[in-house]
Amino acid sequence: MSILGGYLFTALSFVVSPIEPSRFAEFIGPAYVIATIVPFLVAFPVSVIIQRQQVKLSEALMELEQAHAELAFRSRTDGMTRTLNRDAFLEDLSDLQKTGLNGAMLMIDVDYFKSINDDFGHQAGDEALALVAAAIRSSVRDQDLAGRIGGEEFSVFLKDADLNLAMQIAERIRVAISEIRFSPRLGVKRQITASVGVALGDSEVRLDDLLRVADHCLYASKESGRNRVTASETGWRVV
Repeated sequence: MSILGGYLFTALSFVVSPIEPSRFAEFIGPAYVIATIVPFLVAFPVSVIIQRQQVKLSEALMELEQAHAELAFRSRTDGMTRTLNRDAFLEDLSDLQKTGLNGAMLMIDVDYFKSINDDFGHQAGDEALALVAAAIRSSVRDQDLAGRIGGEEFSVFLKDADLNLAMQIAERIRVAISEIRFSPRLGVKRQITASVGVALGDSEVRLDDLLRVADHCLYASKESGRNRVTASETGWRVV
C-alpha cells in the first residue's frame, strides 16, 4: 500500500471506528495534511496549464489581428507605389462626398513616362513610379488622400484647402518630382517631371465633376509645355 493510501485508510478508520482521545492527534495530523496539501497539488498544475493556454490564445489573437490589418492594408494599397489604389481612393472620396468635398483635387501625370519604359524597360518604369509616389507623399499633409489611379497618373485630395494652399502644395509636388535623382541604368541619369491639374470642390460638387475638371486642367498643363501646374478658374464647374 502506498503512503497516500495508508493515510486515506487511516482517516477512514478514524471515521468508522471509535478512537481514544489520547490518540486523536495521531490521526488528525495526517488527515489534515491530506486535506490541505492534496487539493493544492492537484490545482497547481491545472492553473499553470490554464495560464499557459491563455497566453497562447492571446498570442494567437494578436497574430490574427495583425494578419487582418495587413490584409486590409494590402487590399487598399497599390503595391508598387505604397499609395492608395484606385478603388480605395475613390471609396474614401465617396465617403467624404456625403458631407461635402470641401478642398482641392489634384491630378498628376508623369511626363513622357512611356519613353522611360521604352528606353529602359518596365523595371525602370516601376522604379520611377515608386520615386514619384514618394515625392508626392512627402509633399502632402497627413490628412490628405493620395492614390495611384492608373498607369503613371496619381491623384491627391487636399482636405479643406483653398486655392492658394492647393497651388502651394501642387507646386511643392511638382518641384519634388523634378528633383528626383533617377538613374535607370549605370552611368545614365534621366530627369522626371510631372504635369498637375487643380480643381476646387465644395459642399455641392459631385465627385465625377471634380475629377473631370481636375483632369481637364492636367491636360491644359501638358498642352502648355508640361512640368507645370494649372488650376481651374471656375472651381469645379465644367470649363
